[in-house]
Amino acid sequence: MTTDLASTPTDSGDFRLPLDVKPTHYDVTIKTDLENSIFEGVVKIDLDVKNETSTIVFNSADLKLNDAALYSDQLKIKQVDPSPSFDDKAERCILSFSTPVPAGSKATLSVGFSGELTGAMMGYYKSSFEQDGTKKYYTLTQFEPTAARRAFPCWDEPLLKATFAVTMISHPDTVNLSNMPITSEEIYQPQTTKVEDPSLEALFSALTTQDSPEAQWKISKFQTTPPSIDVYLSGCNMPMDVFAHLESSYKSPLSGKTRPLRIYSTPDVIHQAQYALDIKQKFSQSMRRFFDIEYPLPKLDTLVAHDLMQVLWRTGKGLITGRTSAFLLDPKTADVAAKKRVTVFQSHEIAHMWYVAETFTQVW
Repeated sequence: MTTDLASTPTDSGDFRLPLDVKPTHYDVTIKTDLENSIFEGVVKIDLDVKNETSTIVFNSADLKLNDAALYSDQLKIKQVDPSPSFDDKAERCILSFSTPVPAGSKATLSVGFSGELTGAMMGYYKSSFEQDGTKKYYTLTQFEPTAARRAFPCWDEPLLKATFAVTMISHPDTVNLSNMPITSEEIYQPQTTKVEDPSLEALFSALTTQDSPEAQWKISKFQTTPPSIDVYLSGCNMPMDVFAHLESSYKSPLSGKTRPLRIYSTPDVIHQAQYALDIKQKFSQSMRRFFDIEYPLPKLDTLVAHDLMQVLWRTGKGLITGRTSAFLLDPKTADVAAKKRVTVFQSHEIAHMWYVAETFTQVW
């Protein structure tokens, strides 16, 4: 049974989340419906219980939540809060349970969520551009500095580092990107697609399975990220005919491993992305020599977007997003200043790939 978590505003002057529990891993499953401009999903969060508590507090904003449940590994019980509340000012949801979870134990929080895809350029949002006189849409994430909570319920603070496993559900004629490579992709079929997690049954059972591609759904599972903070999580969903890409590779002399390097943009300007791709390859080699450390991720993509909250670009581990003015140049007309600009922006973001895994802001 699904119960909407109605908003019950409370005033709070403390904008730090309590540290009675700390997240260690997120399983985020999100379904994107570009046609209807909505998204929905389920997040399961593994928690280390630091202090005995009967209250779980996390961040959420502009989302409709449902079916929030807490399972305690030690108590072997699942608890549901029938009347959770929201602190609208601090953008937090507060769950209260009758039986406290003990200190030193582990627990799992499961929450369903849904929201609208708007052009707000915060959280999970939609962008558009015109192609042959027709407006086309795609989705992007913008989580800096505190907008991950607008995409899924989370502990949206830089101190609280965790790993993330992302699953994206979309129509088959779209492409899904995230920080890590895709590990599996399949068209949903209720007879053959395994849904082992009971918390996902309602989401998957609502998927249509008609023969037409417009009515089918594709499930893209991504490799789990290294420990990170949620602002570095990235994702996008785009129709196949909206974006084109160029591809190169980087071979590490330390391990001999080859990583794919890609840059995505709309087809009308993809020819202007070659210079940024070349810089990505060259600077990756330079960073390896400077740090004498292996590039820490399995791939590195750049997505050139038509609008973005940041002035020019944003860092996502394994998936950089930036405006056309940051990463594109016309090879026939570009002068030295234009090449310098793209070089600086692309190199800056690539440098983050080495040190962002180890150094990050603990607090604002």
